[in-house]
Amino acid sequence: MTQVAILGAGGHMGRRVTKTLRNHPEHSLRLIEVSDRGRELIRETGLDVIEPAEGFAGADVVVFAVPDKMLPQIAAEVIPMLDPGTSVLFLDPAAVSAGRILRRDDINCYVMHPTHPPLYSLLDEPDPAARKDYWGGGLARQAIVFAIAWGSEEKADGVERLAREMFAPITASYRITVDQMTLLEPALSETLSNGCVAVIKEGLERVIASGVPAEAAEAFMWGHFQIGIALIFERFDWRMSEGAQQALEQSRTQLFRDDWYKIFDRENVLRSLIDITGGE
Repeated sequence: MTQVAILGAGGHMGRRVTKTLRNHPEHSLRLIEVSDRGRELIRETGLDVIEPAEGFAGADVVVFAVPDKMLPQIAAEVIPMLDPGTSVLFLDPAAVSAGRILRRDDINCYVMHPTHPPLYSLLDEPDPAARKDYWGGGLARQAIVFAIAWGSEEKADGVERLAREMFAPITASYRITVDQMTLLEPALSETLSNGCVAVIKEGLERVIASGVPAEAAEAFMWGHFQIGIALIFERFDWRMSEGAQQALEQSRTQLFRDDWYKIFDRENVLRSLIDITGGE
């Protein structure tokens, strides 16, 4: 039986992974939570809370389900307490890639992150509730990315299986590097994609403020948002009109700097990672 310690088990992410792992009898869960509210939430599910020292002793895998800004400090306290051979699993690459996690060569360090259910895949979900599971709360299918930061290749397979079970149902697990994962998050997803979506929302609000009825503006924007994604990502056999193509080309100079893609440069990614994990 795998001894799995979940650090921060009473938080949003901790409760999410506990919900699925508790259905796997091959895992013995050790739920660690220091906040009173978090402990209360765990006990409301019928599970027990364990003290940190007891939870870490003899653990096979320690899952860090804690906020990014707190990770460097918490890891500095926890990692010296772990037995040699323990595997640690981080649910985000930021602190590891930024070199803000204490390294012990006698433990194994892995990183994973869920992709969240893809936009068009949600349409294929047979359950109406799953079609609204945008985050990936256990209903809709999604993939994960997984990386070995350092440590055993052999143990990585077991930890990757654990990661798949934590965020089930899973369609695929992609084995990449930690630094490649930071290109996906924060650079591609949070900096670029969320940035563009935030500007779209601001544009919608400005159109409504100019006098266009909100319902008309929202219906028009959502419909064109969907078809724009389908066209640009070539999801179906149709061509954008010449006028729409011209507007798209103009948007590059009106909305973006010429060197916007420098968000993917390592120095810029690293600066973002340091900010995410609490600054210098």
